[in-house]
Amino acid sequence: MDEDTIDVEGIAKEDVLDAINDPENQGAMELLTDYYTALNKQSGTLEKMLKNARACAQMLYDGKRYEEVVMWLDTIATVISDSDGPESENYMAFTEDEALETLKLKATDKSLGDEEEEDDYGDDDE
Repeated sequence: MDEDTIDVEGIAKEDVLDAINDPENQGAMELLTDYYTALNKQSGTLEKMLKNARACAQMLYDGKRYEEVVMWLDTIATVISDSDGPESENYMAFTEDEALETLKLKATDKSLGDEEEEDDYGDDDE
């Protein structure tokens, strides 16, 4: 089965991508979180959790939802900390994952760049 059409507990990856790519959709992060949770229920290994987190965060990034990448990763880290503990292997692996940290930094840079462009655009009228 093609990875783009995998249906996880009633949530298709295509539906998640459609929600992310619709700038008006305010429920995209919640749908993504539900999808991520369902993926992890299928295979609860640490490696799979990290792989799923990277894939989900990348979907947000590719949808140009840069601020939401940072918020989503922070939310997932909090959920892991609350459920497994801040000293747990899962939490430490999640917060120390280089790919997730790199994506978070890139998203932060893009987010700040977008805000600066908006600020610069408004200053042209002065």
